[in-house]
Amino acid sequence: MKRHIFYKLLLLTIIIAGTSSCERDDICAEATQTTPHLVIEFYDINDPDVLKEVRQLSVRGFDRDNNPLDDITVSSPLNSITLPLYFLNEGENVVSRFSIEKDTDFRLDTDPATESNVDVIEVSYTPQFEYVSRACGYKSIFTNLSITVVQDGNNWILSNEVIFTTIENENEAHILLRH
Repeated sequence: MKRHIFYKLLLLTIIIAGTSSCERDDICAEATQTTPHLVIEFYDINDPDVLKEVRQLSVRGFDRDNNPLDDITVSSPLNSITLPLYFLNEGENVVSRFSIEKDTDFRLDTDPATESNVDVIEVSYTPQFEYVSRACGYKSIFTNLSITVVQDGNNWILSNEVIFTTIENENEAHILLRH
């Protein structure tokens, strides 16, 4: 009988010790801002303050060895895109290359003036790591943002402008491309 009570008390002690040492689940809230994407808006070259849609847009990213990464194809007209930025190390300057093709599916249109055209942009930045919380870990912000449109003699992107040189969120456009 005493042995039975001893085992019950031992079991109760183990349960109490085990549950009191547990920590709550750490879950990163969906509303918590994590590593932001690059936001690009397209504007009219003839009226620089007016957004201008791009039809049949395709975007392909390339890694540092110029190997293709993800393809993003959007068939409906749009005036902005968000792109992921790739990096390896904090504080190391990175150049991400993207080919941006407009009028991807020109076969739908019989107008020869709407033939497909690919431009390549190079986005340069420096990643910095910022601690968010134990549940969310770290996020990256990107500083020293700059852009170059590679000239090919037939560019549809005619000018560019960096609005924010630091990417901390996706609330506003960071780069404007005029066409």
